[in-house]
Amino acid sequence: MIDPAYRDFFRTVLPYLHARITDVHVATCLPLVKELLCTEPGPVDEQVVHLAFILHDAGWSQMTEQEIFGSLEVVGLALSGEAVNPKERHVKLGKELAQRILGEYAFQPPLTTGRKNLIYQAILYHDKPQQLASMGGIPAEVRMVCDVDHLWSFTHANFWQDTVRKGVEPSTYLENLEHDLDGYFVGEGGRRKIRQMIEQRSAEVKSWEEWVAQH
Repeated sequence: MIDPAYRDFFRTVLPYLHARITDVHVATCLPLVKELLCTEPGPVDEQVVHLAFILHDAGWSQMTEQEIFGSLEVVGLALSGEAVNPKERHVKLGKELAQRILGEYAFQPPLTTGRKNLIYQAILYHDKPQQLASMGGIPAEVRMVCDVDHLWSFTHANFWQDTVRKGVEPSTYLENLEHDLDGYFVGEGGRRKIRQMIEQRSAEVKSWEEWVAQH
């Protein structure tokens, strides 16, 4: 599922992606980058987006199981009080880890300081893009990392896993996700894609309910 141009870098980061099934998350959502790139009206540094997305959740690997467990206490999309602190800590640890990985990996040509800073921004603000917007705007690369990351909640793999992990009926969980959508996506490409994914999950929920009724 990983673009051949980024497979070696993905393998380098993979040891830091096993916490919180981030390896599956990254591999599932990374192909969506190209789809969203087609919706961008202006230039976007594709390499920065791919590298940042591969790295954005690596910080979870530096945290305890209890911290990770607390981060999962979310009913829909909005963060609960218990989930906020681990979320904030994982991005700080993730930036530190990214600085080390980017400093050691042999890019050809080498990444400029400006491109590295864009990657660090994407890591630090992928859960709270509006905070970055309030400080002067969201670069297109950061915006895309945020939206690709947020699409994960609506993928087939994560949606159905969450109904089990959170012990909630699929129809109820879909309503919870839709209820929190306002402000969750910062680009039109993300908003357009999410409407398509909601239709897909809605069809799956309807099919599942019909199957349950028959059994």
